[in-house]
Amino acid sequence: MRTMKHKQSAKQGKGLLDMHEPHAATADGEFRGIDPEQPLFSIGTAAAMLEIHPRTMRIYEEEGLVKPFRKAGRRYYSLNDIQWIKCIRYMIHDQGISIAGIKRLLEYAPCWNITECPLEKRKTCTACGLGHHH
Repeated sequence: MRTMKHKQSAKQGKGLLDMHEPHAATADGEFRGIDPEQPLFSIGTAAAMLEIHPRTMRIYEEEGLVKPFRKAGRRYYSLNDIQWIKCIRYMIHDQGISIAGIKRLLEYAPCWNITECPLEKRKTCTACGLGHHH
């Protein structure tokens, strides 16, 4: 898995809505055959994949930026959730946009404009189920 520093250098100079580089979770085909909407990853596993602290993921949830699947009081994340969190991290760390700024952007541009997901994925995307993404 590529580190965030590598991603930073690869994305320098690109605008917020111009993120064409494939995400590490799917770029190398390592998760081929897994439904990207299936909530498979615990918060610990997802945090390890993203190289962030689980508390950071809880903050994103508290702020309404991500809505993980809940079962028996536990959070489970899909590959699409992980991709969206990577996008959030990119906006915060590479673009210097605050969480409040991201929430404001989402009032004007749906998340699929930022992550450029295809129409068929939007129909079932858990992120699209959040009220401010429409």
